[in-house]
Amino acid sequence: MEKSESPSEVQSATEEFRTVPNDAVEFGKVPQAAERNENHTLTVRESARMFEAAGVARTERSIINWCQANRQGIARLDSYFDPNERKYYITPQSVEAVIQEEIQRSKKSGEATDSEGFGSSVTHVKHSSNHDNWKTDGARKIEELERTVNDLKLSNQVKDLFIDLLKKERSQVFEKFLPDNQLIGQFDAKLQRLDEPQT
Repeated sequence: MEKSESPSEVQSATEEFRTVPNDAVEFGKVPQAAERNENHTLTVRESARMFEAAGVARTERSIINWCQANRQGIARLDSYFDPNERKYYITPQSVEAVIQEEIQRSKKSGEATDSEGFGSSVTHVKHSSNHDNWKTDGARKIEELERTVNDLKLSNQVKDLFIDLLKKERSQVFEKFLPDNQLIGQFDAKLQRLDEPQT
């Protein structure tokens, strides 16, 4: 004979069967490289002003790049991206640390500290060879164009002289044939009178 299960045993088995793990909560959460805390107070613009005040001015684009993780997954600045405001918030401590790194780097390399300065002049850039080549190429092209224009002017003058010569020859030919044409006209008139029936 089969042993029958009690209703309480059946109920506990169905509870286990219907229990579904609640993984949907984890699915909707967007992972953050860093969670925002009370230290994430500086915006990118404020950070750029701090860099400029320290004498190592950097563009806002550079600071945004430093907020993002590199190939190794490490960000140079400790930052938090707020998806609602769509901007980065950075800790002042990480900005100070990067400023010190940049100052040390500029001392080691011997470069000026404002290598990415805002509104800095670019007088140190020389375009001597390319600029001179451009000038000589431009001068050559201008000379070639001037020669072409002079050649066209000369050919137009020659054409005009040839046309005038043809006009003169044509008028001379007509002048030569004009008396002959008059004679032919007189003969035609006489022939017509001869062909008319006499009355």
